[in-house]
Amino acid sequence: MIKRLLFFSLLSLLAISCIKEDSDDCQRGLRLNFSYTHNNQDKDLLSEQVRNIRVFLFDQSTGILTDVVLAGTQDIARGYIDVNLAEGIYTAIAWGGSSIDMFQDNIGGYTDVATVGTTTLDQFRRMLAYDPLSGNALADVTPKVKDFDDLFYAAATDLSVTGWNRHPADLAFIKNTNTLKVVVTGLEHLRSGTSPLNIFSTGKNWQYRYNNAPDASVPRMLYMPQTETATANATEVLIKQQRLNMSQLAVDPVLLYIRDVNGADLITPLNVIETIRQNPAYQTQADIDREDLFTITMEIEPGDSVTLTVTITINDWIIVDTGTILM
Repeated sequence: MIKRLLFFSLLSLLAISCIKEDSDDCQRGLRLNFSYTHNNQDKDLLSEQVRNIRVFLFDQSTGILTDVVLAGTQDIARGYIDVNLAEGIYTAIAWGGSSIDMFQDNIGGYTDVATVGTTTLDQFRRMLAYDPLSGNALADVTPKVKDFDDLFYAAATDLSVTGWNRHPADLAFIKNTNTLKVVVTGLEHLRSGTSPLNIFSTGKNWQYRYNNAPDASVPRMLYMPQTETATANATEVLIKQQRLNMSQLAVDPVLLYIRDVNGADLITPLNVIETIRQNPAYQTQADIDREDLFTITMEIEPGDSVTLTVTITINDWIIVDTGTILM
């Protein structure tokens, strides 16, 4: 009788266990598939532009962070990574970077609020590492690393893990950084002369919640040019920006300043997102997210004795073509 009980007990264990020649198939968890096709080339540029990925896995029933998975260059080249997990339902939040060390000691300029077993989904943040400013009327902080790396975001919810299987989950990334190329020509017509201009932007678009929405409670950040080229008659700068989010179109907008050597605004500070959306090619958030570079050209030409004609274009589309009084 005892032998029969042991026999049936063993059969029961075998029935619920995983018996396969490939031990990888005996793991319970997720296969996280990575891609980056939401770009202006409409092809998967993941392996070309993303060098490092961190996936934050939250227990969907409790909202608590349960694990952080690091995907390196080999995983990205393969296009996926396998993760072992207990049974449950999960939310995956992934951040990628354009360098392999961007999340190590903030070398690439980013940090996060995330502690396994403690941080909840609502508390989770990804942000630029920053330095405080003092005495600046337009911004309160500035990036700790001016030449910060490109940031990528992806998310997936309702990821169910059951049985002894690898459950597929797709993480399709979007880029969370844009570059503003600002070109100003006709400086010889300014009363202040041809001295280099002061061009910069400000915005509250540097800290993100789990859903990639900007955190409205943060202070305003000052973004300075990464490169600048000046001649007697023209100035060109490149300013890297965090994601240009349409939710900030009216409230806390990203503003572009163009000032002369005396600190006077040559034009009213541009609401960058509002200006971009005057180009019919960029009417939705998806349109803006697909674009890496926005070229804003300000052409100054003689008008009459008190005005100069200012023409502003963005990615070759004329936005403003009127006589504007310049200070």
